[in-house]
Amino acid sequence: MKIKWITGLLCLFFGFFWDGLLHAQQVEYSVSLDTTYMLIGDQQYLTFQVWSDDPVRVVFPELKDTVTAGVEIVSGPERDSLKEKDGKWLYRQRYVITAFDTGVYVVPELPVLLKEDNYDNVLRTEPVAFVVNTFRIDESKGNHDIVMPYATPWTFSEALPYLIWGIGSLALVALGVWSVIRFRKKKPLFRREEVRIPPYELAIRSLEALQAEKLWQVGKVKEYYTRLTDAIRQYMDGELAIPAMEQTSWEILHALEKLPEAGEADKARLADLLQAADFVKFAKATPLPDENVRSLETAYAFVRNTNHNLEERRQAENETEHNV
Repeated sequence: MKIKWITGLLCLFFGFFWDGLLHAQQVEYSVSLDTTYMLIGDQQYLTFQVWSDDPVRVVFPELKDTVTAGVEIVSGPERDSLKEKDGKWLYRQRYVITAFDTGVYVVPELPVLLKEDNYDNVLRTEPVAFVVNTFRIDESKGNHDIVMPYATPWTFSEALPYLIWGIGSLALVALGVWSVIRFRKKKPLFRREEVRIPPYELAIRSLEALQAEKLWQVGKVKEYYTRLTDAIRQYMDGELAIPAMEQTSWEILHALEKLPEAGEADKARLADLLQAADFVKFAKATPLPDENVRSLETAYAFVRNTNHNLEERRQAENETEHNV
């Protein structure tokens, strides 16, 4: 009896201890939809979010084809993590969902797992409901004759294209006269353009310089990851038409989903690299030496593989145009 009493006290003590750990970190979580009313066949985001004072490993629900009966998953999951202005860490996972039948649907309670070094905690989301409706057609009105448009006076917006064409024609004439005058005076028509380094070559040069400087070996880990991710972002901006310099890690990975030149393996490794860089820059994490080396190798592989695939696509397009 005495042993059972002591065991109960210990369980109660550790229960308050773990609960105190979770409360001390002030972990918040939510599940949300873009709208609670949608038309049949429309799409919207189902979003899971976790806010934490300190970095934590979050395991969101792994949904496959459906969320619940009648609610299908179009794409996802899209994962992202970032540090907000208030200092909290935001972890987010989104799915694009749709429904092809009318009715009221409820996203059920789903588990969100928080993994720490000393404990795992399972959070349960609240159920979320939404309505799916369809268009209503008034069959009593029948068919209607086509009504011809009314004749209305010209507006400025209608006359604007003709004004632009007229001004453009005058500008071309003026440019021709100016070119003839410059030619007779044996002056160059245009200034010599500066030599532009291709984005691929510029990215390789940046990575080679970063490797030669050995920044992380002398303790400059944050500068190492900043320059590493900047080299990749500049390459995406110049070669892949992705404005990565102004985007978050999640926005970059979302843009890559639509890029056929980026393979699934490259996307996965790049996601790990961007997450590691965010932890270093915002959480002052210190990766292991082999992780630093692997991050640089990931950057090299991503630039080379996407450039190779891009060149193959361009060559195929040129051959198609030539055959036509």
